[in-house]
Amino acid sequence: MEDMTTVSVSADTWKRLNRAKEPGESFDEVLQRIMNEEESP
Repeated sequence: MEDMTTVSVSADTWKRLNRAKEPGESFDEVLQRIMNEEESP
């Protein structure tokens, strides 16, 4: 398992991330997915 850290976000940001999650997906996975989408041309 990779090292983990804590990132503080506002309640509104947490709600948006939670809505973006797929069933069974971790917050780490949803953040990686979003970042990968942003990096794609």
